Amino acid sequence: MHYLITGGACRGKTTLALWLCGRLPRPMAGLRTLCTGRCAAGPRFSLQDLATGRQEPLDRETAGQLSPRREAMEALAVPALQDAARQDTPTVLVDEAGRLAGDPVCRQLLAALAGGAATLVVTAGPGDLPLLAPLWDGNAVTRIDLDAVSLDRAQETLAQTLPAPLHAGVSVRLFREEKCFGAGPLQLLELVGRTGSLHKAAAAMGMAYSKAWKMLGALEAQWGFAMLQRHPGGVGGGGSLLTPRAWELVARYRALRWDCDRAAQAAFDRHFGSFGVGTDADTEI
Repeated sequence: MHYLITGGACRGKTTLALWLCGRLPRPMAGLRTLCTGRCAAGPRFSLQDLATGRQEPLDRETAGQLSPRREAMEALAVPALQDAARQDTPTVLVDEAGRLAGDPVCRQLLAALAGGAATLVVTAGPGDLPLLAPLWDGNAVTRIDLDAVSLDRAQETLAQTLPAPLHAGVSVRLFREEKCFGAGPLQLLELVGRTGSLHKAAAAMGMAYSKAWKMLGALEAQWGFAMLQRHPGGVGGGGSLLTPRAWELVARYRALRWDCDRAAQAAFDRHFGSFGVGTDADTEI
């Protein structure tokens, strides 16, 4: 059984995909996308190899336009997908697969994975479906459309048939006298980076604008630098961009969380291994 998660921008496709992969057999490999900047042409993304944490920019800005970087396919996407297939990884995530399916080599690798033994979890925008349709020919697939169902409801439905295995959970937060950064502020900054608007970021989080503004003010007070560059409205409309220091904070926190997650997984494997797997208690969950 494969899973296809679709929906528009900022609907939570990657969040659901990672949550879903946490309930599928380990280890997991594949690719995810991260917003790593924004320019006049829109948000900029990087591709991350889930097995190594390595990142490659997916696009370049030329004359005010964004164009795909072929180097990202050759240097990161193709090797990551090849390794996942070669090592018979049981669960493979391919985030925003439409970005990859336009590359002929990546498309062949995706088709091979879809026809193999691995469980493939794919996220895609609605416009990418015709390009991805050949992947599912003859393969059983569950589609979750986040334009039609909420993230919470999708998780509730999937949890009924995919109980969570025993695992270690790690929450990475930064402190001074009190907490000064964590998952909530990261999500807010990421969404501002993607949408170019604090209003839109707050709406995507289901948060009141006043609360988002208060969170932003607390961040700037705690860190001592501006998080946003604000642009007043006009012909092109107003908006907000993350400052370079804010992008650096996001990048450093992501790297810290990646290292902590890997360390926690390694420690869990050492101390628990298969302990608790297949017991009556697990069966009753």
